[in-house]
Amino acid sequence: MGIYDREYYRGEGSGPAWFGGVASVCKTIIAINVVVFLAERAFHVDKRWILDWLAASPEGIFHQGRVWQLLTATFLHADLWHILGNMWFLWLVGREMEALYGSRDFTAFYVAAAVVSTLGWAVIQALSPQAGVMVGASGAVMAVVTLYTLYYPRREILFFFIPMPMWVLLGIYMLLPFLNDRQGLVAYESHLAGAAFAFVFKQFDLRWSRLTSGRFRRPRLKIFSPVAFEQPRTRTPGQSRGLGGAVGAKVPSVSVLPEEQLDARLDEVLAKIAREGRTGLTDDDQRVLQEASRRARNRRSDRP
Repeated sequence: MGIYDREYYRGEGSGPAWFGGVASVCKTIIAINVVVFLAERAFHVDKRWILDWLAASPEGIFHQGRVWQLLTATFLHADLWHILGNMWFLWLVGREMEALYGSRDFTAFYVAAAVVSTLGWAVIQALSPQAGVMVGASGAVMAVVTLYTLYYPRREILFFFIPMPMWVLLGIYMLLPFLNDRQGLVAYESHLAGAAFAFVFKQFDLRWSRLTSGRFRRPRLKIFSPVAFEQPRTRTPGQSRGLGGAVGAKVPSVSVLPEEQLDARLDEVLAKIAREGRTGLTDDDQRVLQEASRRARNRRSDRP
């Protein structure tokens, strides 16, 4: 019960309608892409201005200092089929990745994937005698699809009403543009860089919340209310140790942990579930999940 009641695992947000509820960040990213696509055509924006300032190019990024192109290029699309394909794949798997990682970590992952995938393309193109320009979210979306596949390689997805394992769909997503690209218009370098980033992200657990946790920052002095302690318990054979380490040691009760400490412990438990499944959880891990669930329910009940 615990993990599925957690607000960021369920993907619940505080906003109304489209930008709130389940997968709010995923929907917002899609909305931004659609608005940019429609505005570009409705207002007849000068194509040369877009290519010079917003589309990605090795010249602009490395020689003219227009580093924002690493991100802005991923919100531009060449035509209707281009944006439909990218946004469909993003919606297909992005919702569950946002539910798993939470809105903040998913946002950081998507932005980082967009920048890394564009940078990978730009570096390789800089070595080409005929470097061009690039637009599209394909690299970032490829990272999301790859991350999803690493978690659920055998999960079946309907692709044109045909059920197929996710690892097969990933292969199609990577190879189909290559097979149909007779004019050399597909930025394969961006696709591969996005897939590689997703692999490294999961392999080394590069979540923003973990990288910015206390283990990676200088310690700060904080004042907390006195922490209540549970009575010592006698450890029976085969029983797991708690937070206290030694048998019979007094350990802080999970129910009185400050919100920040509980969130840090919960992130560790969720990462453990992703690696080992729920069978590897200790009694203390279970208490963390239950307490997090209780607090999430209380917060929802307090909303007007």
